[in-house]
Amino acid sequence: MDLEGIGALSAAVVALIGIPATMLIGRWQTKAALRTAEATSEAGLAQADAAYRAALDAVRAEANAAHLQWRRGIQREAYASFLLAANRVKELGERFVLDNEEDLSAENIRAGRAAIDDAVAALKAAQTIIELEGPDDAAAPAAGMADAAQVMVYHLGKQAIYERAWGKLGRIVDDQSPDVSATAVGLMQALADLGHRSTSSSGTDEPGGQDAHDARAAERSCRVAWSALPPGALDDEEFRALLEGWWSHPPTSSSSYLDAVRQFGEAETRFVRAAKIELHGQAAP
Repeated sequence: MDLEGIGALSAAVVALIGIPATMLIGRWQTKAALRTAEATSEAGLAQADAAYRAALDAVRAEANAAHLQWRRGIQREAYASFLLAANRVKELGERFVLDNEEDLSAENIRAGRAAIDDAVAALKAAQTIIELEGPDDAAAPAAGMADAAQVMVYHLGKQAIYERAWGKLGRIVDDQSPDVSATAVGLMQALADLGHRSTSSSGTDEPGGQDAHDARAAERSCRVAWSALPPGALDDEEFRALLEGWWSHPPTSSSSYLDAVRQFGEAETRFVRAAKIELHGQAAP
């Protein structure tokens, strides 16, 4: 073979060898490009996922903050409503006592009692909400306030009857005829004597002793004076209120009432402190 043939053959061989090499290089380049694209895609997906999660966390944080603010608003309203309801029961009871010192009609008396009953019902409802909202540190003193308020209003109701009866007696003395006035004065004196005798008899260890006998005699004198009043001047409930008030002491002077007043104040202080901690995360000053 001459040189030209050898050169042509060599060129052909080189060409044949170059085709697979070119294909191989192109394949390598394609794989490299795919790997680069895949890496870029994964990086983009990771970045997108991170951005999505960050946005989701921000939305969740904002939603949690909004929910917490909403819940605190509900709790704040519940706490305020309970305090108003508890103090309204107390204030209505005290106002009812003052009103009964005057000459109230039967209709006004019924209206006053109904207002107190409605206030007590509202207090119980408000207490139930506090129990549901919590925490226990607020629910416990709230229950103490509600219980004390109901004891207080019970004694205030009895005190109102006592004041109404005493006011009626005073008006009889001032406005009625001399004979009727004298009868009313006699009842007042008998009641005062009953108070004196019952105080004396309370210190004796002998129920059948002279002091106890004198106290029973004073009670009988009260009943005789009451029966001598004009019909309807004092009803049975009013007379019993006077009798019980002078036999022992007026309802709002009883240890039960005074203990309830103290318990109400102490429980209110604890409730306000617990409410402030729950709403603001700090104790009341």
